[in-house]
Amino acid sequence: MKKDVIIFSNQKGGVGKTTLTRELGIYLAGRGRMVLLIDCDPQGNLTRGLTEEDDGLGLYEAIEGGALSFKNIKENLDLLSGDMRLSSLGKSLIGEIDAYLKLKELMYCEHFNKYELILLDTPPSLGVLTINALTAANYLVIPMRPALYTLQGTNDLMAAVAKVRKTLNPELNLLGVIINGYESIPVITQELTKEIEQSFKEKVFKTHLSKSIKLEEAIAERQGVTELKKLDKSRAKEEVGRIGAELLVRLGGGQ
Repeated sequence: MKKDVIIFSNQKGGVGKTTLTRELGIYLAGRGRMVLLIDCDPQGNLTRGLTEEDDGLGLYEAIEGGALSFKNIKENLDLLSGDMRLSSLGKSLIGEIDAYLKLKELMYCEHFNKYELILLDTPPSLGVLTINALTAANYLVIPMRPALYTLQGTNDLMAAVAKVRKTLNPELNLLGVIINGYESIPVITQELTKEIEQSFKEKVFKTHLSKSIKLEEAIAERQGVTELKKLDKSRAKEEVGRIGAELLVRLGGGQ
């Protein structure tokens, strides 16, 4: 089975990496795709937003000892969890010859073969864990908020991506940029959005994800916003659906 590995990355915090990873993962699973979410962030927000209890078996154990424990979240959707121990793992890997290949090597395991899509949530940094994810992925999605200095931070990410492509992973490609936390009224937001669109052109997804309390409510209920029955009609639900559909088109898999 063809497997697409997508990293959601931006070293700036608060841009919606975790929100987009979970919402799109849930959406894609609901469309019948076999999806695995991997929480590469020591903060573990993706894990906490999907599971009530963590048995302590996740990415840390998988890399340290090869003990794989996928948590089934719902039909077609599994999770390889993350927690604070990943911080010490990141430090211990520094200096090892294969420090940046651990996650890629892990994915050679046959247990990953059943998944069509693997989505990687990453820390707000360009450290060892993020470089591991960049090395393991074949597609990069950059969540961005229309805020001051956003593009300056993204330049650092793109420089790191260029180095990864040159030395570790020539198959890594930019799938697109998703503007998150969008508010249409402030003039500064509109200006910054245009600046992002001018910089990344066709790589910017057509649909922006608006700032919405509904996304927080979905996390609190450990559901995707597209699943909330009380939101038969909501902007957040419609936007996530359109972004997910465009993601599939960009992957060449249709809707």
